Amino acid sequence: MNKRVVWMAVAGLALVTTGASAQQRPGAAAARPVDVPAINLIQKGKWAVRDSEGSERTMCVRDPYQILRPEKITTPCQNVVMESAASRATVRSVCAGHGTMLTRITTDTPRQVTVEMQGVIDGQPFSETYDAKRIGECS
Repeated sequence: MNKRVVWMAVAGLALVTTGASAQQRPGAAAARPVDVPAINLIQKGKWAVRDSEGSERTMCVRDPYQILRPEKITTPCQNVVMESAASRATVRSVCAGHGTMLTRITTDTPRQVTVEMQGVIDGQPFSETYDAKRIGECS
């Protein structure tokens, strides 16, 4: 498993950018889903993200929908919401020219989230689980 690809995928803690259930906001660079309750609960701010091997990093979450989009991918991804409940969502993403992935989000509280990701991005397969906890405001 390529750790760099995995961290780039989680650096998105950037979610749904386009899809069948998305609508474009005037002036917005990318479409957003109409409503994914489990993602809408996630608070903005500084988050500590720990992978299943114990590696940890911090990141600023300015938009909870960051979760579904790997940081290095700048083109829109087609996303299909497979499951959407109050505290859980599953989204399949196809990023043209980059690959596909499946992301499962469980929002334990608005300040604690589990993200499971698997797929192939830029020819590199990955599968990882992350626990993320809000630790404060972004600086």
